[in-house]
Order: sequence, then structure tokens, then C-alpha cells
Amino acid sequence: MKQFSKAGGRGRVGVRAHARAKKVKIAPEIRAYVRKIDAYRAGRNPIPIMKAAPAKLERAVAGLSAVEMRRRPARGKWSIVEILGHLNDTEFVYGYRWRLSLGEPRSPIAGYDQAAWTDMLRHRRANAKRLLAQIRVMREANLDMVLRTGRAAWKRYGVHSERGNESVRRGLELVAGHDLSHLDQIRAIRKKYGW
Repeated sequence: MKQFSKAGGRGRVGVRAHARAKKVKIAPEIRAYVRKIDAYRAGRNPIPIMKAAPAKLERAVAGLSAVEMRRRPARGKWSIVEILGHLNDTEFVYGYRWRLSLGEPRSPIAGYDQAAWTDMLRHRRANAKRLLAQIRVMREANLDMVLRTGRAAWKRYGVHSERGNESVRRGLELVAGHDLSHLDQIRAIRKKYGW
């Protein structure tokens, strides 16, 4: 891969300049989603929430069979194993976003179609134990990397295609709330079926 200097050349420099120039209009449904996720975190520090999440997920699914994990609570709703697959994707996506924001601030950050990933990556057929192990390892690696950079660097940001400027700190807050939201979703499925 060809490297380009910050002072000149083609490639990333032009992309960053374009990202700074473009103002992102945030849709009402995106604002509502972010408010919902923030409500789960309720202003708490995201790091302890994120550190605790893998163990909480393991406890939340303990004792469930593969058949139970694959059962969808309603048409068009994800099963528990699909939620775990989505959380695994989230860890991968945010790990990349944080690295991009820290290493190349103001870079564009693409949104992604979570439902399409869940379908196309066939999360419903995944092994829940493997997903939980992957989530744990990636979470530890991502937190290690973010914490190593120091809190002052968390102000660095990328330009999200749907939410505009999004700092590393803001991403941590969103992931922490997202974890809690999906833990509630898993518990609600268990409650619905009496598991």
C-alpha cells in the first residue's frame, strides 16, 4: 500500500479535507436512537460499563440451548444469537472507528446496515460460545488500545456519515449504552419464553 505524506500527495489528505467541508444533517430517527442509547448509560462513565459487559452477556445467556438462542421473539426481530453476532460486529466496527479517529482524525466514518450484516453473515447459525469469546477478546483489545492513548486523545474524532463529528469519547459512550440496551433485549426474550 502506498504511503502519502501529510504535507502532500494524493489520497487521505484529500479525503480528510472533504470530510471537514461536508456538514452532516442528522435525521430525527438517528437523534431519537442516540437519546435512547444515552438513556441506558444515564450519564455513567462508559469504561466500567464496557469492562463488565462481556461477563454480563455470558451470564445473560447461561443455560440456554442452541434452539432457544435461535428463537426469534417476533417476526423481523433478532434472536439472542443474532444479537450476539451484532454485538460482535459492533466491537469490530467501533474498534476500527476508534483507531481511525485516533490515528487519522477527521477521517470519514461510514455507517453500516446492521440488519444486512446480521443476515448476510448468518449470525443466526453462529455458535454463541464462540461469539461470546470473540466479543470478550475484541473488547479487551479495544479498551486496551483506547485507554493506552490517554483521555486527552479521546477528543479526536471522525466524521460519521449519519451522525457527523463523533469523538472517541462519544463512541465509548454510545457503545456502553448499546451494550446495556442489548442486555435488556436478551433478558426480555428470556422473560417472554420463561427461560
